[in-house]
Amino acid sequence: MIITDNIKTLLVLNPAAGKGKGKKIFPAIQAALAEKFINMETEISAYPRHIVEICKKAAKNGFKRIISIGGDGTPFEIINGIFADESETEPSEIALGMIPAGTGNSFLRDFDNVETDTWIKKILAGRTTKVDTAEFTFSCNGKTVKMHYMNILGIGLIADILKLTNEKLKFLGALGYSMAVLIRLFRGMNNTLTLTIDGKTHELKNSALVICNSKYTGGNMKIAPMADNADGKVDVIVFNEVNRRDIISIFSKVFSGTHIQHPKVKIFSGSEIAIDAHPGQLLMADGELLGKTPLTLKVLPKHLTVLA
Repeated sequence: MIITDNIKTLLVLNPAAGKGKGKKIFPAIQAALAEKFINMETEISAYPRHIVEICKKAAKNGFKRIISIGGDGTPFEIINGIFADESETEPSEIALGMIPAGTGNSFLRDFDNVETDTWIKKILAGRTTKVDTAEFTFSCNGKTVKMHYMNILGIGLIADILKLTNEKLKFLGALGYSMAVLIRLFRGMNNTLTLTIDGKTHELKNSALVICNSKYTGGNMKIAPMADNADGKVDVIVFNEVNRRDIISIFSKVFSGTHIQHPKVKIFSGSEIAIDAHPGQLLMADGELLGKTPLTLKVLPKHLTVLA
């Protein structure tokens, strides 16, 4: 016997996720959830950033549970809808459930496998946990933009690789990302970064970095094996003064997490971060390309409730 509840619930589908996987599995998921969540409505994304608009409206209309069917970019849009109000500083009263249907589904790997059935069961069980989010600002077309993320933010090289993958190599699937790494390396590194973490400043040259709230990126790349998504801090993984050979060596170890032992990898952690760069560096958050540095970031401890 299924025990139903009347909590106002929104099911959000990204039909493009996982090359259409989300759209394919949607009817079965909708039917399974509707048996328990008797006050559930459904929305389907029709264009990029549509989910931000959908969830901004849902937050204002009293929805207390939002469930996504998509990849890492779908929850990214959801939390930027939930926290779209400039005055939103308190933890959200909305619980987020995530059903993996994307290419990477990186954030969920901190909790369990990424099998669809596993996460349907978890959501139906109703157990929750609190996770941190990070509020950050950056430059886009001459304006300062504020957003939130919950998984990973990449500065420079990592964002460049994603851009190349999306524009030229996406048809290759997971292999496309690896190809983009090798192609991007031919350009080499030429930058100066000023990284300030909790008031302490580090000057870096020819470097790239990622700011991680959770362990994985790009699917099963264990980019920050020490990360804890509920410790009130982010982990900063710096690829310091790296050349082509260094990057290839680091990349070959990233799936096991042993790349952090490489002499050119530095690790920091903190709750408030500022980054300036010359030239300006491209940014990526949770698989979405954004603007450029300068960047400021603040961790919001246990700001989001997730069904996990």
